[in-house]
Amino acid sequence: MTLRVESENPDRPIAIYTAALGFVIINVLIGYRLNWAVWPFVTGLVLAEALWIGNSLIIRKYLTAEKINESNAQKRALSVFALVKYPLVAVCIWASVRLGDTRQLMSFVAGYLVLQIVVVVRMVGQSATQIR
Repeated sequence: MTLRVESENPDRPIAIYTAALGFVIINVLIGYRLNWAVWPFVTGLVLAEALWIGNSLIIRKYLTAEKINESNAQKRALSVFALVKYPLVAVCIWASVRLGDTRQLMSFVAGYLVLQIVVVVRMVGQSATQIR
């Protein structure tokens, strides 16, 4: 017997956990008076969340078994998403490197990595519950 409940959007809990963990980390940064690290951290966190949600929407909407034969809509959606996504990512990374110093860049990277850490921890937790 498993306790997992399949919802129609399984990526929502990851986005919520990431936002909550990011909020806690931002409060810790402010509490330790590391105000210089807050905005780069938030920028990295928002960028990771936006990419996660955007990928999830595109996959759920255009890469399903029913829509896989409609190649024109699929190609158009993926190309538009790529044309919007990659320049925005490039601008965010360029601005972080050019405008910030090393510690602000590390704060940006830490904010970006929060989502990946949440995904890995959730996968490990789910696989541990399925072993039993």
